[in-house]
Amino acid sequence: MNYCYLILFTISLSLSFIIGIFLIPILKLINVKQTIREDGPSSHITKKSSTPTIGGIIFLIPIFLITLIFCGIKKEFFTLDLVVVLSTMLVLSILGFTDDYLKVRKQHNKGISGWSKLLIQLLLSISIFYLYKEGNNYLYLAWYFFIISGASNSYNLTDGLDGLVGSVTLAGLCGFIVLLYSTGRFELLAFSIIFSGALLGFLYFNRYPAKVFMGDTGSLAIGGAIGTLAIVSKADLFLICFATIPILEALSVILQVLSFKYSKRFLGKDKRLFKMAPLHHHFELIGWKETDVVKKFFVFQIICSLIGIIILLKNHF
Repeated sequence: MNYCYLILFTISLSLSFIIGIFLIPILKLINVKQTIREDGPSSHITKKSSTPTIGGIIFLIPIFLITLIFCGIKKEFFTLDLVVVLSTMLVLSILGFTDDYLKVRKQHNKGISGWSKLLIQLLLSISIFYLYKEGNNYLYLAWYFFIISGASNSYNLTDGLDGLVGSVTLAGLCGFIVLLYSTGRFELLAFSIIFSGALLGFLYFNRYPAKVFMGDTGSLAIGGAIGTLAIVSKADLFLICFATIPILEALSVILQVLSFKYSKRFLGKDKRLFKMAPLHHHFELIGWKETDVVKKFFVFQIICSLIGIIILLKNHF
């Protein structure tokens, strides 16, 4: 069976690479360019504004296509848990695509409102809550919403540097692969391996200097899939190890807003914890090169994933 996973990884990697070769020139031709946030680092406006976006399609097509074909061959793999993960990823990819489309059309970095995104994430959480028949324990609903909205939005915030969110996601998926293998969740294991291969193929085009960005199409879908994968595999708390960088990125934004808001109220002046949020921009502004930020964040995520794997194996055996 192990060779089968290797084949799945190779096919998803190859298909993602092939789609990227053909899709990126089309995105350039139809002028689907990334709109850079105006309050971000000034260097990004000049360097990244001509790069096409909505590149998440490059890895999403192989993920859905190969997973569904494989489940058609091995029908026992088509479980409720896998359907929930795929459905969440699909809904959030459509949400992200709509957001990217509106940004491109308006030529502005404002697409769908944050409240609208939270509403979709809440509806997904409610659906999962009732699918798993958690009864009247609405703490589960609150927890599902916290995980799904938190994961999708934190991975979205992490997508600010070339190759950053893709590389830290791969590092986290390595942890999930070990977890799913050790717990015998082979349908979710197959999905995670396909996910990893497709994402690695995309990273060939997204590494510095990026030829394409995944956009919200990709980042919201990634976060939603990771969050839901943690829920259905009962590994919610392992997100602390397997999604450390996205969690820190989200926390940096929350702390930045709080420091700005309350320093004005109590100190009468604007005091901020970071030079800029999310966290990766802070390190850019203190003099780190973009490539150094990505490399160090990636290595840190690998270390955290290894810690998670050690904890997992220690408890499992």
